[in-house]
Amino acid sequence: MYRIIEGLRPGNPRQRWLRSLGIWGAIALLSLSFTLAVSRPSAAQARSIQGTLAFTLTDLGGAEMLAVSANGQRAVVAGDQTISVVAIGRNNLRVEQTATLQAANFPAGSTAAEITGVAISPNGRYALAGVKDDDPANLDSFNEVPGKVVAYSLPDLQVLGEVTVGRGPDSVAIAPNGQFAAVANEDEENEEDLTNPNNRAGTVSIIDLRRGPAAMTQIEIPIPAAGMPFFPHDPQPETVRIARDSSFIVTTLQENNAVARIEVPRTLPQTLNPRAFRVTNFDLGLRTGLGLTGDRVGTGNCRSSSYDLSLRQEYTAAREPDGIALSPDLSFFVTADEDNLVGVNEQSYQGIPITQHGTRSVSVFDAKTGALLSDSGDTIEDSILALQLPQRCHSKGPEPEVVSVGTVAGRTLAVVSIERSDAITIHDVTNPRDIQLLDTVILNPGIVAGDRAAEFEPEGIELIPQRRQIVVSNPENGSMSLINLTAR
Repeated sequence: MYRIIEGLRPGNPRQRWLRSLGIWGAIALLSLSFTLAVSRPSAAQARSIQGTLAFTLTDLGGAEMLAVSANGQRAVVAGDQTISVVAIGRNNLRVEQTATLQAANFPAGSTAAEITGVAISPNGRYALAGVKDDDPANLDSFNEVPGKVVAYSLPDLQVLGEVTVGRGPDSVAIAPNGQFAAVANEDEENEEDLTNPNNRAGTVSIIDLRRGPAAMTQIEIPIPAAGMPFFPHDPQPETVRIARDSSFIVTTLQENNAVARIEVPRTLPQTLNPRAFRVTNFDLGLRTGLGLTGDRVGTGNCRSSSYDLSLRQEYTAAREPDGIALSPDLSFFVTADEDNLVGVNEQSYQGIPITQHGTRSVSVFDAKTGALLSDSGDTIEDSILALQLPQRCHSKGPEPEVVSVGTVAGRTLAVVSIERSDAITIHDVTNPRDIQLLDTVILNPGIVAGDRAAEFEPEGIELIPQRRQIVVSNPENGSMSLINLTAR
């Protein structure tokens, strides 16, 4: 449900009227205007849980990704060369401490670096931050050097230790048992030539935390080619998550249109060994949808003030997810299907031509077998168009980015950052075979019907079930959003 927070005012009476209707009222109204029915969840579920934008914290030095402490009271948000500790209140966010990445913690052989993924230890005493080579000379020559993971004490952000990992660390997760961490080393190298057989393969690092963050060691786990439909010679791990019982790891292989599941030994070897971790890849397949696929954001029929739904076209795309999250019972995982297809690579799937329009969906898969259980269909784009939010019609649409899963009011929810629409979506995945879109929450009220591109571009997102809250990091304008949930 669209809400106005203090200090932000609607642009015109029509917008105020649409907001008062709520998302499904707006969809129904706009569907009549465009003579096209928009799909919606069942009446019993449609209004069960709603989100209200409560606060936006601005002027953060970096806000690419975030993590939340186990008690839900503190977040660590990071991006560029800045890492901040943020206290989470009922209706506000407050910076407790900020630090800048120091040159001593840059990857060896690099003159520039950026902080990527972050994670907080189960006891809340420290955070791990991925540090990626950002040296232009290295990147331009495709010679990115191995990255690092740096440990920071909380809340004062003093450096406790560091360890070198693989190239391009993009996501970090700490096991709930506190014994190890996992890092997705993407090693993007040359995204415009993924067919090159000489491309380096990305890996997953396992960091041994049993002796504490000041004495970290790591190993890299290779990703086998089996089960990857695209570029099996060049796996590119993107987002990594660890099961709540610490028994397995999942990571998206975005460009490869796959997810890797890594089995963790019940008892870790005294000295970590890659052979102790078994890897299985799941092919995520394609989705055919109906949406606006022409024009760039703010132009032609991709103007948020005047979408014409009668011009929708059918498309078939690969899921290629960025974000992934596991259900609380570990029976399924949810992917945020960003799609990262580039035309120069001329991808097809088992002889089926695929487009660059993105699946624009959230998908649910069996966590043991990788079998597709369901997806969200066209409902995300439906809500974005109904609320007159921007999207990139020609490429990936609203672009689901990162997903977080948890249980609120007896329902299993998946909350998703929608990068190109300055919004998040809330889905009921209690029945993994029947995803229901419950709400779309606008993070940037000023963008509605504005015929311009997203200004927040939300990325990191975490659901805090015990507090019925969601926090979101917005890298484009260096902000962080707080959403409160209401169950009805």
